[in-house]
Amino acid sequence: MPERDAQAPETVDAAAVEKAESFDMESGQRRLAPWLARAVSIFCIGYTLFHFAVLNQVAIDEWVYRVLHVNLGAVIGLVTLRGWRGERDGRVPLWDWLLCAVAVGCSAYIIVEYQDLIMRTGVITTSGDFAIGVLGTLLVIEFARRLSGLILPAIALVFVAYVFAGPYLPGVLHHRGFAADNFFSFIYSQDGIFGITVAASSRYIILFVSFAVFLQACGAGDYFMRFALSLFGWMRGGAGKVSVVSSLLFGTVSGSAVANVVASGTFTIPMMRRAGYPRPIAGAIEAAASTGGQLVPPVMGAGAFIMAEITGIPYSEIIVAAILPCLLFYIAVFASVDLQALRFGVRGLPRSELPRIADLARDVFLLLPLVVLLDVLMSGYSIIAAGTWGVASTLIVLAVTRLGLSSTILALPMALYVVLPRLGLAINAAGLAATLAGFVAVLGTGFARKGSAATFAALREIAGVTAEGLSTSARKSLQLISVMACAGIVVGVLGLTGLGGRFSALMLSVAGNSQFIAFVLAMFISIILGMGMPTTAAYAIAAAVVAPALQLLGIAALPAHMFVFYCAVISAVTPPVAIAAFAAAAIAEAKPFETAVHAMRFGIGAFVVPFLFYTSPQILMIGEPLAVARVFVTGTCGVVLLAMAGEGRLIGPIGPALRVVLAVAAGLLIMGGALTDAIGAALALPLIGWDVLRWRRAAAPRGEEGSVQ
Repeated sequence: MPERDAQAPETVDAAAVEKAESFDMESGQRRLAPWLARAVSIFCIGYTLFHFAVLNQVAIDEWVYRVLHVNLGAVIGLVTLRGWRGERDGRVPLWDWLLCAVAVGCSAYIIVEYQDLIMRTGVITTSGDFAIGVLGTLLVIEFARRLSGLILPAIALVFVAYVFAGPYLPGVLHHRGFAADNFFSFIYSQDGIFGITVAASSRYIILFVSFAVFLQACGAGDYFMRFALSLFGWMRGGAGKVSVVSSLLFGTVSGSAVANVVASGTFTIPMMRRAGYPRPIAGAIEAAASTGGQLVPPVMGAGAFIMAEITGIPYSEIIVAAILPCLLFYIAVFASVDLQALRFGVRGLPRSELPRIADLARDVFLLLPLVVLLDVLMSGYSIIAAGTWGVASTLIVLAVTRLGLSSTILALPMALYVVLPRLGLAINAAGLAATLAGFVAVLGTGFARKGSAATFAALREIAGVTAEGLSTSARKSLQLISVMACAGIVVGVLGLTGLGGRFSALMLSVAGNSQFIAFVLAMFISIILGMGMPTTAAYAIAAAVVAPALQLLGIAALPAHMFVFYCAVISAVTPPVAIAAFAAAAIAEAKPFETAVHAMRFGIGAFVVPFLFYTSPQILMIGEPLAVARVFVTGTCGVVLLAMAGEGRLIGPIGPALRVVLAVAAGLLIMGGALTDAIGAALALPLIGWDVLRWRRAAAPRGEEGSVQ
């Protein structure tokens, strides 16, 4: 049994965090001169406010808005990010200023020529259209390279090359060819780069990244961690279970597996090491749990927004459908963590060191923004309204925390946000009234209890936090914006050449009439696409290539797209390129590949649960409640048994033959059919009963009670 790592630090050093963050971003941040850093911050604040204004009030042509969304974001990225890792720090090279000029010039050209471009794009191309198309496309590829690495830009360049090589290729790859000027005019339009992927990012990304940033500023991250510690820290393997639950909670607002690893792993990984988990196991637990954060509603790593845009399925329906599969994934990881605790003898944390439930209950109103967001979404209002008023409500919470007031005062705005729309007020009027009333109540209490000096000091602090939050929101949005624009190149080429349809036909011919084989192929392709690439980009491409093939086999849009999305997500812990596992390994100071293998094992539920979308779509809340409940219960039993088979342990260790039997039983239960459930239960129950008796007989001579903690 490994010894506890008593020398594990309380916190992770900055170098390890920087190394972990590098897996989420190809280029490091530049250290800008003070005057330029201030100018960039002001620009970022304006960029964020521009999105809020357009989405809620200011009318602007959609194409123009999307162009500004991408190109102004590119300006921020080009100035703040190094072009390569070894670049001399402290200055912005001339070529980056030239690229910024290209971004501004392309935007100005689209704005000036907008009306004429609508009529001639991709058909009649001027020399200006051609030049702007080429320069703008290269700019987007460089923007994505700096934010997400080489893989997605390389794929985009391959697809661009395919447009010109297609006439010389055989079979399904052949197409008639396209003139270069018409192609670049087409791809740098709403049919390509500024198409469906950028439509989703321009409408939703800034809103929900801002929501996550301001919610963190309110102390939600600390609350999530304290909540997980209080409920699960005392259990066997408590440190690992805290990692799982806190990652689930972080996932409600986080859009990135690596960001989730960095946010929670800097606390949970050292805690797991001190508790007795070996370094690679601690990193793997955090990696698997953080990857699952992208499956957690309501944000789902931004994938839910893109899915709604592509399929036309209401966003509220998508996040409801995601609830049970997400729970199955985390139940499987939780079970694996518990079994690891048994293996390594990891005990729970002393209750005296854990937060008290009573204290957490008093602070529950700090989660006002999440309540507002979910209530507006589930009441049928727009995603934009939900994001806007969710962000507005964070400012009230900020006022409470900075004034040091009891969070119970937030009960008033919470009630108003929920009740006013139900009294017939338009959602924006209700949100404004609730926000103003909340501020008046909080500031009035602040003046009465803290005095004017303290209240004005708090207001100045809130203004500073707000400015910093708006600036940070712009910066944290850049990766998603860049990859969505770059993915638009691939999606545009697929549509222009017809390759997407031909690929679907090829996939169907390989699968024959077997839906199961088609799903296996879809999983393989989606995971390969997602390796080394952000989930949202991997899903966007797979949704254009793989999901249509599943739909042609008679699979409904929601199960087909949810399947592809899940497979794209789990690529973050799938070797050989497992960016979430590599980031966690950097924090845990463990071997990356070993950590990735363990993370894939702990997240095995994510490789199995998607097949329920095919065998038992009830898991997506489709069908009668009783059928949904049955599939969820048997699925839960199945993923727990699968974790036990993977770890080689029921109550005690089991051999290879029994592990195989247990895995078969788990698979049958996960399939969700009445007959397969019965057979799976018939295999599993005698095995479990035998193991319980065996353990009790072994424990009896030592006078043990035969009960398991």
